[in-house]
Amino acid sequence: MGINDWLRRRRMLSPDREAVFDSATGRRYRYEELDQRATRVAQHLRTRFAIESGDRVACLSTNRIEYLDLYFACGKLGAILTPLNHRLRTGELVELLDDCAPKLLVYESQLAGALNAAWSARTGLEAWALDLTAEEPSQASVASVLSKDNSSPDDFRAYFASENDVAMILYTSGTTGRAKGAMITYRQIHWNALNTIIGLSLTDADVAFLNMPLHHTGGWHVLFTPLMLLGGRVILQPRFDAEQCNRLMGPEGVTILFGVPTTLRMMAEATNFAAADLSQVRFAIFGGESCPLPLIEAYAARGVAMRQGYGLTEAGPNCFSLPAADSIRKQGSIGLPNFFVAVRLRGEESSAVGSGEVGELQIRGPHVFAGYWNNPQATEQAFDGDWLATGDLMMRDEEGYYYVVGRKKEMYVSGGENVYPAQVERVLQQHPAVALAAVIGMPDPKWGECGWAFLELHAETTASEADLQAWCQRHLARFQCPAKFIFVEEMPLSASGKCDKLALAKRPAPSKEP
Repeated sequence: MGINDWLRRRRMLSPDREAVFDSATGRRYRYEELDQRATRVAQHLRTRFAIESGDRVACLSTNRIEYLDLYFACGKLGAILTPLNHRLRTGELVELLDDCAPKLLVYESQLAGALNAAWSARTGLEAWALDLTAEEPSQASVASVLSKDNSSPDDFRAYFASENDVAMILYTSGTTGRAKGAMITYRQIHWNALNTIIGLSLTDADVAFLNMPLHHTGGWHVLFTPLMLLGGRVILQPRFDAEQCNRLMGPEGVTILFGVPTTLRMMAEATNFAAADLSQVRFAIFGGESCPLPLIEAYAARGVAMRQGYGLTEAGPNCFSLPAADSIRKQGSIGLPNFFVAVRLRGEESSAVGSGEVGELQIRGPHVFAGYWNNPQATEQAFDGDWLATGDLMMRDEEGYYYVVGRKKEMYVSGGENVYPAQVERVLQQHPAVALAAVIGMPDPKWGECGWAFLELHAETTASEADLQAWCQRHLARFQCPAKFIFVEEMPLSASGKCDKLALAKRPAPSKEP
């Protein structure tokens, strides 16, 4: 068994342990059954679609048990699973498909309508449905393959992968707005799991929700792959549901809560939070953005410590963790580097940065990605020697605790989703009335941050806020659409002639139509 087929080894060690509870169907899956299912899917991928090691298998779906089956099946074949964000528009999906050039596209039937245009843009691309539908023949879906019997093919032989083989391509946009495919190796997945197990003191008795979207590294690698490697259990939700989380925590024995501050706040504000049984929850972990102190105190009042972490798709993602005992004392800190994570802060021209000073965080270790798919230039730019340059500005206090103080890049986080201003600005500036656009992430009580769009219009043209909202909604995912549109007579420029976003941020004004 290679490093790519550890589900088979977990089946040997704990076949009867429950691995997944599917909240949508009420079904429970043991490790033995998970491995049997993955093997049957892998056999079908090999015999029906000729999927081999190195082939890309793209998937567009919400969180489903068949998605997990596909992940493990691709591992058995050495194929590269490429999750696609189901919230993207057609043009963005076409860009991703063109970039990764998959041999097979696997999709959830409810998303077929949104996918048709992107699929048709790539002639010759075979597609396979995840789920059974009335409109499709039964042999057309992953679910139908799994419904035939419960046995594994006796003659199936898994591919024996190297630790440096690519297991997944996870897309993350860059400051240019162009998506970049981070190549996630088996080595990265396993060392991230080890860092997580040590950093959070995980055991096989731990239980967590799996409700982060599976096009995101948080869905796969914050808790799911570490718990599966260890023999723990997850509760699968098709999408985040605050009231269901509160309702299931006690009966399902949830021990660790994971989310972004927005989702944890939604749970705390749900009508059934007061009645929720949190007695088995050891702590809650969150990342993506800072958590307001009132929310930390709300969970502390229920006996749950809030632990902030830090990571990124390209490195882990579990790189830092704040000890539970320090959740109040070090509020706002991302904590300390995890066990096998080497970090340093660098100032201008890679100069060393001392305690209390701000510098760019750089990371090194076996949990770092292999580079960007089909993009050597972006890969080279991501590294300073053998150190990954994160683009995040941080400070380290005298006790060695780290704090995020800003972003070298302009990306902001809205409801747990990364939003890149250049991507939004590009869409806004395609509007015939817009001469210049500048988008800034601003604090928001509900989403953590949201976009404010500052706009300079062409002379003798007009556009209303409603016009621009509709324009963005046609061309962007909902989380990418700015919350405010602020019209300026003239965009402030820096000495270098670039838009001075710092000046704009200092003078926010209510939305005003010209």
